[in-house]
Amino acid sequence: MVKADLVIKNGKIATVDKNFNYVEAVACRNGFIIDRGTTAEMEAHIGPDTKVIDAGGKLVLPAANDSHMHACHTGFTMSPSFLDFNGPAYNSLQVIQDKIRQAVAKAGPGEWVFGCGHVDANIKELAAEGRPLLKQDLDAVSTSVPIVLTDFSLHNMVANSKAMEIAGIDRNYPDIPHSIGTIERDADGELTGRFIEWGAQNLLMAHCPILTDAELEDCIRRVQRALNENGITSHEDILGEGGDHLFRGTWGSRVIDIYEKMAEKGELTARVSVNVFSAITGAANYDAIIRGTDRVKLPEFKDRNWVKADAIKFFVDLGGPTWQRPGIRPEGSFASSWDGTEEEQIKEITRTIIELHRMGWQIAIHSCGGGSMDTCIDAIEQAQQLYPGKDLRHFLIHCDDTTKECCAKMVKNHIGAAIQPTAANIVFGWNTPVLTDKEAIFDYQAYTDLGANLTGGSDSTCFSMNWREGMQFCMTRTTFDGYCARPDLVMKREDAIRMYTINGAYQEHMEHVRGSIEVNKVADFQILDKDVMTCPVNEIGQAKVVMTICGGKVVYEA
Repeated sequence: MVKADLVIKNGKIATVDKNFNYVEAVACRNGFIIDRGTTAEMEAHIGPDTKVIDAGGKLVLPAANDSHMHACHTGFTMSPSFLDFNGPAYNSLQVIQDKIRQAVAKAGPGEWVFGCGHVDANIKELAAEGRPLLKQDLDAVSTSVPIVLTDFSLHNMVANSKAMEIAGIDRNYPDIPHSIGTIERDADGELTGRFIEWGAQNLLMAHCPILTDAELEDCIRRVQRALNENGITSHEDILGEGGDHLFRGTWGSRVIDIYEKMAEKGELTARVSVNVFSAITGAANYDAIIRGTDRVKLPEFKDRNWVKADAIKFFVDLGGPTWQRPGIRPEGSFASSWDGTEEEQIKEITRTIIELHRMGWQIAIHSCGGGSMDTCIDAIEQAQQLYPGKDLRHFLIHCDDTTKECCAKMVKNHIGAAIQPTAANIVFGWNTPVLTDKEAIFDYQAYTDLGANLTGGSDSTCFSMNWREGMQFCMTRTTFDGYCARPDLVMKREDAIRMYTINGAYQEHMEHVRGSIEVNKVADFQILDKDVMTCPVNEIGQAKVVMTICGGKVVYEA
C-alpha cells in the first residue's frame, strides 16, 4: 500500500461528488488525494512520515471558493494605516471625521489618507440633509493632507480639496464622457469632491503614490490568511490595466505578476483565478475594452493549479441594479456605465461581447439589473451562434434581477451566475421592491433546479468573506436585521455547499482538479466546528473553521 503524506480520519467527510456521498477518511500524497473510504481502509496508507489528522467526527468539506472578490484590495484595507468604516458604529459624521483626524495627525509628508466602507444613508447628519458625503466634510478635517474615501460599493469616491489640487482637478476641469465616469458638480458648477466609477477615480488616483511590490505582497498575504480562516483556498481577483491606479494599484496589472512570483516561491496559501480588467483607463466602451484586451501581457503561468488568468471583466450596470427592465424601472429612468441611448448601448455591448468571444476569452460581466442581464444574455447567445464550439463558460456577476425566464436562457447558453449571498444578506430588503420578481428574487433553489451553475462569492471588500453567513441566508432568506421574504424559497443545504465548492471550480474550468473530495483532485479541505448540514439553520453563520488545508498542507488552524 502506497504511504500517504497526509491522512484525515474519523471525520464526517462530505465528498461533494455527484451523489454527495460521505466517507470517514481520506489519504493524500504530493498535494493530491490518492484514496478515500473508511478510517480502517485509510490507516493502511499511514507510514512513519505521514501527518495524521483525527477529525473527531467533525464535518470535513472541500475547501471553499470565493467566486468574486477584490482580493489584493481587501488585503490593502486590512493594512494598519487604512481606515475601515464598515459597520453600524459609523452612523455619524462626527465619528467618521474623528477617525480621519487621527490618521491625518499620523500622516507623513506626501502620504494620503485612505478609507472605505461607509454607507451614506446610514450617516445620520447626511440622511437628515438628504445628501452623500462631500468634499466639505473631509475639508473640515484637513485641507493640507489628501484624503480619499470610497463607500461600501467602491463605485463612489469622495476626495478633499487637497487631493483634487494635487491631481489638477478644479472647477475648470473639462467634463468627461459618461463611459469613463462622473466628476460630480453642484448646481453652480462647483466640484463636490465625488468621483463616480472607475475611469473618473483613475483620473484622481493617477496622482497618488501606488504601493510597492513588497507592499502588494503583504496585501496578498493578509487577504489569503483571512480567506484561509474562512476555509477558502481558491478565489478570483479583478486586476488589469483598467485598475492600474485604483486603490493604490491593488486593482492593477502588476499584481498578476506578483501572484505568479509568489506561487513560484511557494508563498501562496490560496489559488487565484484572475479576471482581467482590460479596459483602458477603466472606461466602459468597445474601444477601451477591446484595445486594452489586445495589449494584455500575462506572465507564463508555471502551474495553473495556482495562478491563471482566462477571463476578461467589464462593467455594465453602475453600482447596483441600475439598468432595470422596461416596465419595472421608474418612468424615464435608465442608467448604466455605457454611453448613448438604450438602443445604442445594447448595440455597443453586443459588439464587445461578440468580439471577446471570437478572441477566445471567457467573459465576466458586472450585471445586476434585469435590462443589463437580458442585454448580456442575448449578446452571449448571439456570439456563441456566430462562433460556436468554444467552451468558454461566460458568466454574469451579481445577477440581482434573475428571473426563472432569463435563468432558463442562461442555462440553455451555458452562462453562469457568480452571486453573492453575503451581499443578499444586506441588500435583500432594498432590492425586493424594485426588481422584477419582487419578494421572489434570489430564488437560488429554483435557478439551481433549472440547471444554472451558481457560484458563491463575497465581493469583498464590500461584504463578508464568511461563506457560512451566505449559506445561512440561502437557508433562511432572512437578513442580519431580520428582514425575511418568501421563506418557502429556501435552498437545499447540499446545493448551497456545491455553490461554494464544485460550482466555483467549474466556473474557473478547474472542476477536474478541485471542488470535491475525489481521487486525483488537490488536497484542499476545511474542517468545521459545527455540522452545517444538520445544525439549526439560524446557527450556520456562526460555524467556525477549525482547520484549512491547501495542497496537503495546513494553512490555518484555530
